[in-house]
Amino acid sequence: MENTLDIVMQIIAFSSVLVLGSGMLFLAFVLRRFLVRVTKIEASLNRIADDARPVLDRARAVGENLNYMVMTVRKEVERAGDTLARANERLIEAIDGAEERVRELGAVIDVAKDEVEETILTASSALRGIRTGARMLAGRRRRGAGGSEETEVESDE
Repeated sequence: MENTLDIVMQIIAFSSVLVLGSGMLFLAFVLRRFLVRVTKIEASLNRIADDARPVLDRARAVGENLNYMVMTVRKEVERAGDTLARANERLIEAIDGAEERVRELGAVIDVAKDEVEETILTASSALRGIRTGARMLAGRRRRGAGGSEETEVESDE
């Protein structure tokens, strides 16, 4: 019986070796196909990377140009804002100065108007006095020539 047990053990060992060997061969075949596919995928990815590199380089250059343009526009906008702020300050100063000059001119005109009014009143009073004096002299001459004592004085109203 020992012989039979040895034979069965040998048959089991041989079939185990056959199963393990065929499993190893199958695994090697699957692994080989997997490696072939991975190699094909890697080659495809390399081709895509090679094709995409110029596009990515151009995209990078476009991005750099856009960044430069944005910075330039930002600087110009800041400069324009500064210029507008300075112009606004100068305009406010000019308006304030013009308002001051207009006030001063108004004061000068008020003084000149007062002086003109006063001069006109003085001249009118002097003319009225001269006319009155002239009438009185004319009345005395008539009185002296005609011998009458009445004087004619006309009113200027």
